Amino acid sequence: MWYVAPAENMDLVRIVAVTESGCIAETSDGFAVNIGECREPNQYVMAPVDKKVRERAALMNPTT
Repeated sequence: MWYVAPAENMDLVRIVAVTESGCIAETSDGFAVNIGECREPNQYVMAPVDKKVRERAALMNPTT
């Protein structure tokens, strides 16, 4: 269960797209996350980001 339980921290992200399912933002290290509702693209906002997204992405896309 520890693997799928979120570990959210507030992070400064840049909104890159507004979709029907929420806003897609990019973290400072290049990961795309859905942050829910927002105003408009190309803004920087503080949003809760699941830090385990990076761990899961690394496991799903290993580099050689």
